Amino acid sequence: MFIVSIVTGPWQTNCYVVASGAPDSSNVQSAVIIDPGAHAGPSVHQVLDEQRLRPEGIICTHGHFDHVADAAKLANEFAIPVWLHPGDRPMLTEPVLGFGPGSEPLIEQVAGTTVLPAPDDLRPMADGDQLTVAGIDLEVIHAPGHTPGCVVLRSYVGGEPLLFSGDVLFAGSIGRVDLPGGSMTQMKQSLRRLCGLIDAETGILPGHGQTTTMARELATNPYLSKEALA
Repeated sequence: MFIVSIVTGPWQTNCYVVASGAPDSSNVQSAVIIDPGAHAGPSVHQVLDEQRLRPEGIICTHGHFDHVADAAKLANEFAIPVWLHPGDRPMLTEPVLGFGPGSEPLIEQVAGTTVLPAPDDLRPMADGDQLTVAGIDLEVIHAPGHTPGCVVLRSYVGGEPLLFSGDVLFAGSIGRVDLPGGSMTQMKQSLRRLCGLIDAETGILPGHGQTTTMARELATNPYLSKEALA
């Protein structure tokens, strides 16, 4: 698997461009884009051009503006679908719903508008779904708490597990739960479930910050301790 991480926007969001194999200069390969947020578009284009990749789909781990702002623009340009959990559908075009009243000036400053376009081809995804996009198999695990529609995406590279954890799990931390739709009760339930589902050797590619492993988080992340999840 070939993965490029692009850090974009004022929230330093990780957008991932993923292909099933290493780029081949003689052929155009398919790719999937994960979480193209604010200002991701130009960098995504650069990666696609440099690596001779063509996107076949976009997956958003949740509906917050910093993870979806450029999704419709890219999807409609390439005539590809966007997958998003229905629980976060309203935020896709009305980002204020995800950040709360009073966030309008900030969103307009970043995007030049407070209303985003909708993808021409928007597809729902649900817990347990098995998506295959650009030859890459991805298991959808619904993990609400940060937002109602948060998901994480599990895949395998040469048999080794990999998790795109969005804003559920970070290196040393977790996603905030104080925005509209957030819930610490749901977050704890999601984290308890992930602790049981995700193998320790799994590599974690989060929505913000550095990569990590599940083993490291189980050993050091205070939010995954038995006391915190009790």
